[in-house]
Amino acid sequence: MIVEKIKGLRPGSCPYETVYEDWLFKLHRFRGEVGHRTPVLISYAFINRPTVLDLHEAVSVIRLLLEARLDVWMVDWGYPTLADRHLRLDDYVDFLETCVETVRRERGVESLTLWGYCLGTTLAVVYSSLFPEKVRNLVIQTPPVNFDTQNTLALWARSIDPAKVSRALFNATGDFLNLAFLLVDPVRLVVGKYQALLDSLGDEKSVKDFFYMDHWIFDSPAVPGKVFEEYITRWYHRNEIVRGEFTAKGRRVDLGNIRMPVLVLAASKDHITPPDCVIPFFEAIPSRDKKMLLSDKGHIGLTVSRSSHQRIWPEAIRWVVERSD
Repeated sequence: MIVEKIKGLRPGSCPYETVYEDWLFKLHRFRGEVGHRTPVLISYAFINRPTVLDLHEAVSVIRLLLEARLDVWMVDWGYPTLADRHLRLDDYVDFLETCVETVRRERGVESLTLWGYCLGTTLAVVYSSLFPEKVRNLVIQTPPVNFDTQNTLALWARSIDPAKVSRALFNATGDFLNLAFLLVDPVRLVVGKYQALLDSLGDEKSVKDFFYMDHWIFDSPAVPGKVFEEYITRWYHRNEIVRGEFTAKGRRVDLGNIRMPVLVLAASKDHITPPDCVIPFFEAIPSRDKKMLLSDKGHIGLTVSRSSHQRIWPEAIRWVVERSD
């Protein structure tokens, strides 16, 4: 009976249209009634799929944004293949610029709310520094900006030679990246979650939640080889952004340009990007309108847990709405 009910379960409940497409990358716009002038552009991480923000109707951040009558757009970094292995971080910043310009043109606005998630946050921070006049508000969720931290993932990333990975695999494959994330906490993430599934087989809602999440976790794109080399070397090994040494599009990224309103959404139990990944950034930026909301969940729980949807997300969306007219 339960097998029949989980067949075909896939994350994603909110309809959208693809507004722009360029080889690998796409720009989507979610359908909804718009009641605020400032649109929201989400720059999701390029190592997972953005459907975690719209996992299903009960825990959909996208649905909450649409219910608040915000105009929501999403960058889709696609599924890189061997043909994309020579892409660089600058190519990602370039497409983010294309998306910003498309949204500005379509909506007839000078600036927008740029919302970054995980490594999409890092791109959003880079872009906001280079083009602060085009970013009215900056929202960064589970943000890695300071990479000089002591969590397991950061220690692993600083210990590897990413050039050897790209020479061997051409791209950092989804399987390779998944293995790295699972090894951060193997007992909980490999053994514990399946034990929890067995314990909850009588609860249809819990079983469905498990399969929605499991499908998302293993729907993992590759990262182009050169991009993997760059972000591991320049961000994890050298921590160039916080040190003021990172350049993109031939220009230095200066955190002193982050003067727009900033909302940080962090999670105290995040083993991927703990709060230490953003606190130095939060303290350094000159914005006079900045706020940090700290969840007691983990990296994904901040987005998909029902308690976060009751306690964190109403306040976060209210913050955005108040700065969208």
